[in-house]
Amino acid sequence: MESHALSYADQNLTQELAARRLPWDKVVVGWYTNRQVRQSVTHAHPYHEYIYMVSGRAWYHVDGSRYELRPGELLLIPPGTVHTGYYDTYDRLILQVDDGFWHQSLEGAGAAPALPDRLLILHREPVENWGIRELMERAAAAAGMANESEKELMYRCLLIQLALSIRQIIAADGVAPPAATSPLVARAVAYLQAHYRDPGLNVNELARHTYVSREHLSRVFRAYTSRSVHDYLTELRMQSCRRDIAAGKRILDACLENGFSDYSSFLKSFRKRYGISPQEYRARLRTALQP
Repeated sequence: MESHALSYADQNLTQELAARRLPWDKVVVGWYTNRQVRQSVTHAHPYHEYIYMVSGRAWYHVDGSRYELRPGELLLIPPGTVHTGYYDTYDRLILQVDDGFWHQSLEGAGAAPALPDRLLILHREPVENWGIRELMERAAAAAGMANESEKELMYRCLLIQLALSIRQIIAADGVAPPAATSPLVARAVAYLQAHYRDPGLNVNELARHTYVSREHLSRVFRAYTSRSVHDYLTELRMQSCRRDIAAGKRILDACLENGFSDYSSFLKSFRKRYGISPQEYRARLRTALQP
């Protein structure tokens, strides 16, 4: 099937890119291919992201659950959902929709179907039967329409069809369950996301909060998230630091306000993780923003 979507190969997603709002169109469709990059950062978007898997293997970790996405299935990620993706060879079509624009489109139809408020995977057969991929491809083609008012109307019509189709699939029990889930990891992740700025938060403190031993927590956390508690916590802190630096905060303040008590260790960790120093990162941001 010929696609009108823009193509992206092995994109290295950053927290800054993930947190950006969509451009004026409010609807963006892209074709993404992974051959080298095997893992995304832990991130959330301010918009809806729907992923149609074309080929390959992929897993997504959210709140203590691990979801396996298979070819022909559709992954629904609502705004604000913190998730991490792990890939093998992976090709997918991704539709991203501004939350306000989608709600306005559905309300304008007179009968707004509720949009999913949690991560879901829809089975291949109903996704095919309802022509979900075709709707996404038509949204990609609509981006080339010259008349802006007609393009917006096309987007709205396609989103209404998509939302109604998704509601029918969910009502017919076309939702795939998580491959695995752990209430313990869900509690741990929620606590980390709420308290990562606390410099006293570490694996021992998290184990006390979740009422299990450090060893048990570490073992289960790695099994369900494919990373250690320390690595997950460090990434949350680093991403928040990068957001603060991008917003203009002093590097030392960004470090201390996001849970790092040792500035020297923070600098080493930043360079090791991103390949540049915080000062170089800020300089590149400023250069990119120059007209």
